Parts: sequence; structure tokens; C-alpha cells
Amino acid sequence: MNNFKPPHPNFRTVYSGISRRKFIKYGALALGTGAIASCSGAPSETTSVSPSASASPAEEKILNVLAFSGYEEPGMLEPFEAATGIKVNLKIHDGSDDEMIALIKTSPAGTWDIMTPTSAYIPALAKEGVLMELNPSDYPLDSYLPPFDQWSTCFEGGKMYGLLNRFGYYGITYDSTKLQASEVESLDVLMDPKLQGKIALFDWFLPNMGVVAKWLGFNPPYQLTADQLAQVKEKLFALRPQVGLIGSTAQTTQALASGDFWVAIAGEFIQAGLAVEGKPFLASVPKEGGVTWDQAVIVLGNSPRPQNAVKFLQYVAGAEFQAKLAVARTYYSMVPNQDAAALLTNDQRKLLNLEDVTNFQQKFLANLSPRERPDNIDEWSAIWEEFKSL
Repeated sequence: MNNFKPPHPNFRTVYSGISRRKFIKYGALALGTGAIASCSGAPSETTSVSPSASASPAEEKILNVLAFSGYEEPGMLEPFEAATGIKVNLKIHDGSDDEMIALIKTSPAGTWDIMTPTSAYIPALAKEGVLMELNPSDYPLDSYLPPFDQWSTCFEGGKMYGLLNRFGYYGITYDSTKLQASEVESLDVLMDPKLQGKIALFDWFLPNMGVVAKWLGFNPPYQLTADQLAQVKEKLFALRPQVGLIGSTAQTTQALASGDFWVAIAGEFIQAGLAVEGKPFLASVPKEGGVTWDQAVIVLGNSPRPQNAVKFLQYVAGAEFQAKLAVARTYYSMVPNQDAAALLTNDQRKLLNLEDVTNFQQKFLANLSPRERPDNIDEWSAIWEEFKSL
């Protein structure tokens, strides 16, 4: 994920008055040990905003947000603006995390209040003093599924600097008319001769190489010795003849949808969208495991509007917003606030593996490793570039 086109130069403003996407009904999903308070009635437009989060006269009622796709869709931010009177100036970033961070660092101080990077980048940014520390008690972490309430990459030195609000996984997404579920129980299927030229990969080295590391039994997959990284390189290069396409998210998705490619190292973020369009794709986490992708919301340390920013984080941590984000038109994702699952339809919960949250935690999440940012990331990137040139 997060390997898209270069960023656009201008703000994209979210307009009020656009019809809000309606969520059909509350489900009767049993969510582990707790009853869901929000199941008792229709969702409110303002329930995700803290009662104490009234607009402060000391801060201008605007907020400049740099975010990955999804936030711009109709109905996403209008409730926040209506409840707080704070206008959100939203710029959608279609580049990489590194490009997003570079844009933040090269902008004049105070330009940005919020951004939504992959959480793996948060610890380094916190060490650099770029981020504002967050108070965990300000956010509904009690409603978050473990381990996302204490997601390690949102913390640095025991202090919280990021709030996870979107995640998914990289496993195997496959055409179910070409492969049986039993065949994709192991990553070894990727070397099956019948898949030569039928595998499409996203051009993003961290998730693909992380999955290869899991394939080799290295866990955690991003903390490798030099010898282990060499083994990842050897395995990756052996896979190259099987790979017919290395492309952007859109290119890979289109390739699978065309029927010309049968398999991708990917998860729900592509499989769910294809399934909704009637394409016969399923996704699984193989026995060797997979790696997660995620996005977190952070506040820039030089934000001139920190109180507005906290209100925004409270809003995006809420069940109502996360239910919308889970089924964004851009791509589906899983979300950490378990109350959000109750706001989805049965079909949507099934697509996102949220029909049985206990099973989701004990069997699904247990086999996934967080996508991290290795200290020797330049070596990883160099291996990937060499792999692409083979």
C-alpha cells in the first residue's frame, strides 16, 4: 500500500452539503465479551466527537490535513465540520510515505496540522521531535481491538504519538476459479509452474519482502541479520520468473480484474473491491503468515491548532467514521474500533473477516506481523530494485 502517484500540489477542500453515505443498519454481530452501546439505535452524526471538544476561540477554526485516499469521499468529514465548526482543508497524498514526510519537512512551519502515515514511520519522527505527544485518555482506545489499542509503532519511549485508524494485511489474493483454497494454504504455491507469469506484485518492497521473510520463517520479518536478508534476496530472485507484472496499486488491481493474472501478494484492500465487482477473488493468510499494512493519524509538533487537531483525532477514532473508512470507495480496509463492525452490513463484515471478532483476533491476527521500517531500509530497497530489473 501507499505506493501511488506523485502528490498533487494543491489543497483539496471537503465541501459541506454532499449527501452522506448511509450505512444500512446495525448488525447483530457479537463482538467478543462486550455489548456494543451503539447498537441500540441509529448512528448519530456527532457521536464520534468528544463532548468536551467544543471549538476553542483561541484557535482559528480550520485544520490542514495531509492524508492518504479515502478521507475525501462524500460523508467522511462533513459530520466533523458540522459538529465543531472547524473547516478541514484536505490534501490527498497519492505518493509514498517518504514523499509525504518530505513534503511535511519542507513546508513552512505551521503549514500542516495532521497527516496519516504508515505507523512504522512514527517512532523515527517522534525521535526527531516532529510530532506532538498524544494523551491516550483523550481517545476511545477501550473500544479498540487488542493489539491495536497499544500498537507498538504508535509509541516511542513509552509515549503515544500516533492513533491507528486503518489496517489490513498482505497474504495471498487469488482467483478462486484457478486455484483451490487448499492450494493457497502455503506460500509455496507461488512457485507452482502453472503460475509462471500469472503473479502480479505491487511495486512496494517492504510488504513483499516482509512476506518473503515470513515464508522463510523469519519472525519478526523486518529485523534480519545480514545472512537472513541475503536469504530473502535469494528467495525473492527465485520468484522473479513467476512474476508477470510489478505495478502500482491501480495497475495490479486492473491486472487481476482482467483475468490475465491469478495471484498477488495482497489482502482485503484489493480482494474485497474485486469481490464487490463480481470478480472471483478470495484472500487468505497462508500458514507461514503475512504482514500488516496500516495508517495512523498524527499531529505535527508545530501545529498552530493543536486543540483542533485533538478533536479531529477523536473523530477519526470513532466507530462511525471508521465504519465509513472500512468500505471507502478507494479501497476496503479493516479498522481497529470494534464498534465500527456493528455498523457494517453482514456482507461487508464477511469481506473484512469481521464476522467473528474473537476468531479474527485468535486465528487471523495471530499470524500477521506488523510491517516495520528496518534500520537498513536502503539495503532492502536496493534488493527490490535489482529484483525488478531481472
